[in-house]
Amino acid sequence: MIPAPAKHTLLRAAVAALLLAQALPGRAQDSNGERCAASGDCAEERLEVEVVEPGAGLDWVPIEDVPPALRDRSCQLCRGRYIDPKADLAGGKDPEQADIEATAARTELRGSQLRLEGGVEVTQGYRDLASDRADYDRISETGNVEGNIVLREPGLLLRGSRGEFYSRTGEAQLEDGVFVLHEKHMRGEARLLSRDAEALIRVEDGALTYCAPGDRDWYLRSRQMTLDLDKGVGVARGATLSAAGVPFFWTPWLSFPLDDRRRTGFLFPTVGNDSRGGIDVSAPFYWNAAPNYDLLYVPRYIQERGLNHEVQARYLDPARGQWLVGGAFLPGDEQYEEDFPADDNANRWLAQVLHNGLYGERWRSRIDYTRVSDVAYIRDLETSNLETRREVNLLQLASLDYLGDDWLVNMELQQFQSLADDIREDYKKLPQLTVQRRGEREPFRLEPVFLAQYSHFDSDEERVTGQRLYTEAGVSYPMLWEYGFLRSTAKYRYLDYRLDDPLLPDRDDPSAGSALASVDGGLYFERAFNFADRELVQTLEPRLYYLYSSYEDQRDQPDFDSAELTFNYNQLFRDTRFSGRDRLDDANQLAIGVTTRFLSRETGTELLNASLGQIVYFENRKVRLTPTAPELDRTESEIAGELNFYPTQRLNLRATVQYDPSTEKVNAGNLFSSYEREDGALFNVGYTYRRPINLVGTQPTTDQAHVSAYYPVSRNWRVFGAWNYSLEADESVEDMLGIEYDNCCWKIRLLHLRYFDTARGIVPDFDSPNLDRERAVQVQFVLKGLGGLGTEVEQLMTDMIRGFRP
Repeated sequence: MIPAPAKHTLLRAAVAALLLAQALPGRAQDSNGERCAASGDCAEERLEVEVVEPGAGLDWVPIEDVPPALRDRSCQLCRGRYIDPKADLAGGKDPEQADIEATAARTELRGSQLRLEGGVEVTQGYRDLASDRADYDRISETGNVEGNIVLREPGLLLRGSRGEFYSRTGEAQLEDGVFVLHEKHMRGEARLLSRDAEALIRVEDGALTYCAPGDRDWYLRSRQMTLDLDKGVGVARGATLSAAGVPFFWTPWLSFPLDDRRRTGFLFPTVGNDSRGGIDVSAPFYWNAAPNYDLLYVPRYIQERGLNHEVQARYLDPARGQWLVGGAFLPGDEQYEEDFPADDNANRWLAQVLHNGLYGERWRSRIDYTRVSDVAYIRDLETSNLETRREVNLLQLASLDYLGDDWLVNMELQQFQSLADDIREDYKKLPQLTVQRRGEREPFRLEPVFLAQYSHFDSDEERVTGQRLYTEAGVSYPMLWEYGFLRSTAKYRYLDYRLDDPLLPDRDDPSAGSALASVDGGLYFERAFNFADRELVQTLEPRLYYLYSSYEDQRDQPDFDSAELTFNYNQLFRDTRFSGRDRLDDANQLAIGVTTRFLSRETGTELLNASLGQIVYFENRKVRLTPTAPELDRTESEIAGELNFYPTQRLNLRATVQYDPSTEKVNAGNLFSSYEREDGALFNVGYTYRRPINLVGTQPTTDQAHVSAYYPVSRNWRVFGAWNYSLEADESVEDMLGIEYDNCCWKIRLLHLRYFDTARGIVPDFDSPNLDRERAVQVQFVLKGLGGLGTEVEQLMTDMIRGFRP
């Protein structure tokens, strides 16, 4: 059973055709033939009407005749597209509620027999039927239509040679039928199409395909199909899937969806190969238990590890929120036993719970919990996502928020599972409660500032734990004009601890307080000018931010969740240089920044922005994260700059830099440019540099170049690749190379990937004898309109080629 929502809507034409055939003789008030019978004058007559050709062929339009706005990627590959002449009538009157209008060149009534001949056209609401001849017997309530039968309704075209219908039971048949589903880009054929009394559609000796007319790269043929349009599901018996006319897959029974409703059954398998597990094959099974909950089971065979069982259940409810509960279990991992012989338990597992809820627009809940059996689980078994493989810890979080008009209250429980033996687990917050006043920031009005946060920190390791209370209170006065802004803030911050230190049982409970005042102001200047025949507006936005906060000795305070923030342009205007709440930093400084923007005067679109700034320090900064760290005695910060350039909608460039004038060196820099052509070609070029400073210990310098591309060699062939190269080590860090063939009917991709298995943000130590390069090969094959295997390829391409969209 292969469910693929919205990809196999098959022969919906049957219902429309048969209902219309059933209704044709039953409504007489608008039929010229019926008026002839009522008047008794049944001589042949030619109706004075304009006969409209209902359409020839299969509504297929060659690409040269397709309007430019409709020439999308699919149209280019297929060299044309189906264009529905009734597409604008999709919301028209329901045929069941509409009268029948019928015309014909000749009509004849003989007893109970009614015949219409020559250009027979019947319209009922948004449905049209045309044929050469139609006959109906009023006594037996049976009839038939013959010759060039064409039935249309929005999204549907059905053609045939002969049809029969039975008005009393609703049964009907259509011979030698072909059909088109315009929106689905599907077409098919059937030797015999029938509708039974239970409204089930039965297709004898039928086939369907996504390929363009005249192309049969693949098609699905079945000796018998049953289509239940009420339930939206089809069943094929004796089904054969053929490619280029060669059968390659047969099944005695196959179920597929006829609309976008989820269906129970097997999904298409995935196939891959990598150096950590060998051949990797999975065959997902999906169970649509109810409209608001379902389950996915994925048996996954990994050549060198065994059979992994993966399960994921989803539950959606407006009152209870969205839930995802999943897990995996791999009994007796053979490769793990070889890699870690000292571990006597080779059973590996993963557990996950995700939840988001919103109740009455006031209460919001969230759960993000993941736990694994061992630190190597993600690296060994999450093979389709490099970013996930490089996680150094797993989040385990539960939170509840109250969103009041004036107050925000948050309670959360948070801990992490470390995925590296040499990295200490972060502290657990069990719990953390935050109360914060939500200001309206109304100009020229005093605004209270208040925040209180209680945190209880725990750890499984033997180290200091305890409780922390952080509060801040004060006032802010914002002023705003068309030409600028000024915001003044004064507040007092206070920290208080209750500690439990197993190494220092007599340790005092520290506390600290610090007054803070800041003034943040900026001006807006602009000028209009012309450049390269374009009308532009340039802005100049200088900004000053003065910050003062008093000093208090905090060397006896623990570090539960704080870190020194990475310096960049946005850091100029923050009121702290630490994350977390364990340090009340001292400051007496002035940040000076300026931003300029270039905008289109016609559309207001921003084409370029550039910012440059620096902090001037009037006093040394004594508060440090570690007690033994020396105070910071520089009189000025690095110069931070950033640039964003958008000359066109398809080209962009972003750059950041931190320059140290005291050493005359660049401490950090990043440059990235992306260009996307109309034909889907994508090019990325980037460079990253970071020189470690003010760090305890040593860390290699990051000096890497990035190149990635997705390039069409021809209409059908594409090559793609990505390369992250370390200039410092003269070594490739990651490289990916792939090839793709894509035509109207099917697509295939082959991808080869090499990478070093390191944690996120860590530069590989190329001199380490334990550094191994991993390899992976992935294949993706898609039969368009039916489905395919190998979705991991698209995930890897999205990770490594910025801007790539599957």
